[in-house]
Amino acid sequence: MMNFLNWYFIRNYTIICHNALISLNLNVLRHILPILLPAALFMLPASSLFAQKDKPATTKPATTKPATPTKPAPGVPATKDTTVAGLFEPGAKLQWVKFFRGRFDDVSEVVLSLGYDGSNCRGFLTYSKSQERFRLNGTLEGVVLLLEELDDKNQVSGRITGSLQGEQLVADWMNAPNTLGSRLEVQEVTTKKPINLHCGDNKWINRYVARWNNARVDMVLARVNNSVLNGYLWIETDNKTYALAGKISPDDHFEMQALLPNGKTAAHLQGSLKTPQAVECNWVGSGEKRAIKMTMRESFQVGCLEYADYSSSYDALYPRTRNEACNKTLDAHINEWVAQCKTTIAAQKKPAAPATRNTLRASSWYDVTCWTETLFCGYLTFSESWKSETEGHAFNFDLRTGKEITFDDLFNRNFNAKEWFAEYSRKESPKMSKFAADPKFREWLNREGFPMFSIRRDGLELSTIFHPIYGQQYLTVPYATLKPYMRKDNPIADLVK
Repeated sequence: MMNFLNWYFIRNYTIICHNALISLNLNVLRHILPILLPAALFMLPASSLFAQKDKPATTKPATTKPATPTKPAPGVPATKDTTVAGLFEPGAKLQWVKFFRGRFDDVSEVVLSLGYDGSNCRGFLTYSKSQERFRLNGTLEGVVLLLEELDDKNQVSGRITGSLQGEQLVADWMNAPNTLGSRLEVQEVTTKKPINLHCGDNKWINRYVARWNNARVDMVLARVNNSVLNGYLWIETDNKTYALAGKISPDDHFEMQALLPNGKTAAHLQGSLKTPQAVECNWVGSGEKRAIKMTMRESFQVGCLEYADYSSSYDALYPRTRNEACNKTLDAHINEWVAQCKTTIAAQKKPAAPATRNTLRASSWYDVTCWTETLFCGYLTFSESWKSETEGHAFNFDLRTGKEITFDDLFNRNFNAKEWFAEYSRKESPKMSKFAADPKFREWLNREGFPMFSIRRDGLELSTIFHPIYGQQYLTVPYATLKPYMRKDNPIADLVK
């Protein structure tokens, strides 16, 4: 299912370092495990989460490509940027001065100004939102770029290692002690002026429907950071919901895994999103091949907030529905969390120094568990480097009313849902493979329980809060088991059979 490992192939090794240190491994099971399974994804390289108030939600089909950047000049004369030229020795003849715009981890917008004299490469890196600026000093040999990042006190605060090929600069950033990392991808542009692009501009959530074996198929795909795809696939004939974890390539081809609830691979999926309204998804698993022709039914935009400076950063990625009441509820959760982050960062901030570079970090992400004509359900997760535990919120929206669905909406008055589900989880938890094998897992599960619930196609899902080591654990209660206790006028009657 969509949440079990979070299907994020999050970035590469350096990005794992970056996220792992957000709350003791920010996205370990959700975001990292797919990286450890590259062979299962046809040897695709791993790469991956999160602004301002975005545009109103729309049901217009989303494209799968980000906006095309302005075609850059091959390089502007050095005299056009005396600031960069001033970093070189007097009289140095620069071959070019170029400007680049892009993002760290596909979230925090930065602008680079670089000059090159045939050997040395020097310039500046500036965060667009905070206008925090660092000096860059290093070499460019062929396409190999090696830069030191220096702060305003001339201290080495980080290092950039990557390649500059044509108009693309792709690199890994590491802090001075090599304990934190990020992915940097920028594109050459004609001006160094930041444009503060909305960090959700190349991200979306699409819902597809199909028929296979004379029964219904639902698929939800979400494009998140660094071309990562996650989602779920419900196949009525199989009576199963599969988690989807994969990525989309620059030519819009995708490769994904369909995962079982225990995390094992049920099948490999391939296809193309070049025409997002119609997708042929090829399924290969257990010796069986399926060709499922999917039709896009809806597309939602993605909201994104981000900020970064010398020592701190926060980012949030969250869905935008076609119902404004739902959006207001999601906005309230995100804005409250961002306000808490700002307050904490302001209170804990220390003088800028290499030891504090990017040490205060926070990220929020979402998972969608069910999306139909009338329902939009899932989770928001909040993680901060200054806390050992994450926080979570489940949302179960009725798209007809914009209201969140509660136990009172689902069950008869004489049914104590909270107590019933607590007892159910106590009975079912020991059946988990980790429960018997890992005493610490067992201790955590017994202590924390399953405080959240989400509506799914095949049952009501009970969920833990995301754990940096154990991920997010789930128990699904079939609707057939719950039907005797449910109200006849409940808002999900079409799922309860």
